[in-house]
Formats: sequence, structure tokens, C-alpha cells
Amino acid sequence: MAREKTAVELRDIVQRLKHGHGIKRIRRETGAHRTVIRKLRDIAVLQGWLVPGTLPLEKEVYDAYHAGDNPQGTGRHFLEAYRDEFKRYVEEGYTYVVMHELMKDRVSYSESTIRRYVQSHIKNEKASLSKVMREREFSVMEVDFGNIGIVYDEIEKRNRKAYIFSGRLRFSTKAYRAVVFDQTQETFFECHIRAFDYFGGVPERVVPDNLKAAVVKASFTDPVVNRSYRELAEHYAFLIDPCRPYHPEHKGGVENDIKYVKRNFLPIFREKEKQKGRNIPYARECERYLREWEKSTADARIIKGVGSSPDELFEIERAHLKELPTDRFDIPVWKKCAVNRSGRVNFDRSTYSVPDRFIGKSVMTAGNTRKIRVFYDHELIAEHPRSKAPYRDVVNPDHLSDRALRYMEWTKENILARASAIGPSAKNIIQLFLEDKIVSRERSARGILSLADKYGISRLENACTRALLYDAPRYDAVKRILANGFDNLNEKDPVDSHGQRIFAFARTAGDFYK
Repeated sequence: MAREKTAVELRDIVQRLKHGHGIKRIRRETGAHRTVIRKLRDIAVLQGWLVPGTLPLEKEVYDAYHAGDNPQGTGRHFLEAYRDEFKRYVEEGYTYVVMHELMKDRVSYSESTIRRYVQSHIKNEKASLSKVMREREFSVMEVDFGNIGIVYDEIEKRNRKAYIFSGRLRFSTKAYRAVVFDQTQETFFECHIRAFDYFGGVPERVVPDNLKAAVVKASFTDPVVNRSYRELAEHYAFLIDPCRPYHPEHKGGVENDIKYVKRNFLPIFREKEKQKGRNIPYARECERYLREWEKSTADARIIKGVGSSPDELFEIERAHLKELPTDRFDIPVWKKCAVNRSGRVNFDRSTYSVPDRFIGKSVMTAGNTRKIRVFYDHELIAEHPRSKAPYRDVVNPDHLSDRALRYMEWTKENILARASAIGPSAKNIIQLFLEDKIVSRERSARGILSLADKYGISRLENACTRALLYDAPRYDAVKRILANGFDNLNEKDPVDSHGQRIFAFARTAGDFYK
């Protein structure tokens, strides 16, 4: 028990109040509790001790302090004469600022004195509700997970560890609850979205625990909030207000709700399942019974000290929620990636292009069901529609260098079209290359077409004609013909009496018959 203050100490506090010192400063310098300082301040205001002039005697201060709320010895609080008016003010829902303004011409008491009198002496349902409205903020949702043990998953047909998600509104205590099997980002965000749909609106603030899914680094001064969670908050226009580390009381409401579910719902549900011969309860039955229990018990119970149920309080809080956006949030997944040598990032078994200047850099990639976005140093550097099938290469031509663009243009269709533009012989050779079912000869086809840059189209066509004539439709043969100038030979090969070509260095028939 705290030691009682002496008359000297009480007079010293009055002196400090007279010099304009604040409650925090006096508490720090004297060690006196703030309730003592406030009480002395109210008495000093009432007695006129804070106006310029001499200080009261120690005994006078001591007697006034211990007289408490009855400095005149009447046995009644000095505001009791105005009790009926204060009751009416409370019923009208007036704030203490308004009460003080209305009473200041008749009494010289501070606003804090009026507040303490009303809280201590005006007891009714309206006052209790008013107190709740002050202590519990409107439009604040606290979120958390709680372990509820092993349940049987009817979909996967196996036992799984389950959790209860609770999104609890601070004022009305109405909560959205769901049975889930993990605490991943996707589950965490999906529960938020369903909670907003359940309430029919979005709260001003959401208070998450320092979950890995929500807060990467737990820090009161600078919480590094998960990027996906930030986007969720921006989409639904709510503020993220993480709990301070080691301060679970900052979300005590939702933790109490988890305990409430475990103590009041879970035992009854498990017993009902055991009566059906199920030692391991079924997940779907848990979800169904949870909804029935909420409707009949959790949301219909009368909150102690308030006199209203969560459903009744929610009707008041509903007006303070923001409207839902027109479109549902598409949950993104963030991943740190490295840009490979071809200027691509790998995401979910497909590759996506980025500008070549980022080759070798580490980037952040965000993907949802519709698109892929790539960021470098918080700057958006690439955006693609998400591939509908795995192992696809999604490329934006604007990301490629001139050399890469030229390479990308070498499709089979373009190669054949270029060969057709050169001439029929070039087309025939290229077509032979592209139709090869055993060996890929596209590189050879591109090589033959590239010879036109050095030797010209007409010479290349003549070289292809000569290569076909000598049954040598190969890149190296066409290149030698051009390099040696054989494409410019105009004479025709000699033929014998049967029309058969006579090749150079070929032996005649007489050489075999003598």
C-alpha cells in the first residue's frame, strides 16, 4: 500500500501547481501519484489557492485533502446539488466538455472534476454505454489466429492441425470467425476480405498481431509491413496499426475472443462430436456449428456493464464502417528474383522479360491471378499478363535490345518469307532445312540468308541454284560458291549423247572397256 502523503508534501505539490507545473512533471519530481496530484489540483481550484498570493497553511491543505469530496463536511459531494441536471446531460449524450461549458457559470470546478463526479455518481445504462463508447473505439478491427487442435479435413480425407481466425470489431465486439488450416499470407488476406464482406463494410483501422503474414519486422516506431498487406489496405482504404512488441494488451479484445471460443464453443462442439462417435471432430461440422453458436450465443449475449448484445452494438457501429469497394481484392504473392542472362525472371514455372539493363540485378516480383509486376528499388520496371499455362516465355519486345529483337524475328515463317523474296532456289534450300525432322537446321537457314548482306540477293540466288545443281544444298557449299565466285560462271556443264552431265575429272566409258 502506498505511503500516505504528509502535510508538507501536499503543500509542496500545491506550490508546484501554483507555478504552472504539469501533472507529469510533478509526478516525476515528487513521486506522487497522478490521482493525488489531480485531487489536490481540483481542491486548489475550488479553494482559490492557485491565484497570485500567499500559499495556504500546511494544516489547511492537509484537512482539505482528507476531507475528500466533502470539504464542507456536509456529507454530500459538492456537485450533488446539480445531480438531476447531470443525469439529463448523460441521457442526452453530452460530452464532458459540453457539461463543463454549461456548468462553468454556476460552479468553478474543472472538467476533470465533473468527469469524475459523473462517472462515480451517475449510474445508469446510458452512462455505462457512454463509457464503453469512450473506451472502445469505433471502426477498429483486431485480427489474430488461435490453435484449436486436430480436426478431420473431409476434402483431403486426413487429420490436420486447425486454427480459428478472429476479426473482432473493438466497439461492438462482433467478430467474424473462420476455421482454417494454415496461417499463410493467402489465408490471412482471404479472411480479411471475408470479414469485410461479413460486416458489410471496412473499418478505419486493422490491428494485427506481429504475424509473419502481416508484419515482417515487429517495431513500434517503424513497422515494415508486408507488401501484399499494404496493397490490401490500400485497396480497402484501411490503416494498418500493428501491435507493439511484447504488448499483447494492445489487441486484448481479439485474444479474449479466441479464449472465449476455446472455452465456450470448442468443448461443447467436441462433446457433440464424441456423441456421434468422432474422437476427431470434422472440419465442416466445426464451421457449421460455429455459425449456429455465434447466432444463438456469442452475438446474442448481454455484455456485462453495457446492457447490450454485440448484435445491438453492431447496429450502432455499422454506420462508422466505410463502404466496400466495387471490386474484390486480387491477392498478390511477392517473391525476390534474380534477372538471368537472357533478361528474364522466373515466377511460378514461367519466365517474364525485363529491360536488359537489369540483367544480373535482384528484383521483387508480385503476381496475382491476372498480372505479373516486377520492381527494382521500388520502381515498376515491367508488367505482364500472367501466363495461363506453365513453362511459357512471356516477352515484351520493348524490353529487348536491337540484337535480341533481330534474333526474335527469326521465326520459321519469317525465314521462309525472306527466302521466297530472294528467289525460288533459295526458297527450295531453306524449305529443305525447315522440313528436316531429325536435325534442327534453322541456324543454317539463318546463315544462308545472312550471306545476302555481304554478296547481295542476286548472287545468293545464283549460288543456291548451283548448289542444287550439284546436289549440295548446304550452308558451307553455298558459302564456298560465293567466296570462289563460282556463282558468276555462265557456261553450262557439258553433256554426253544420252544427256548425262559430264563432270570434271570424270573418267570416260572407254577407260573401262579396252
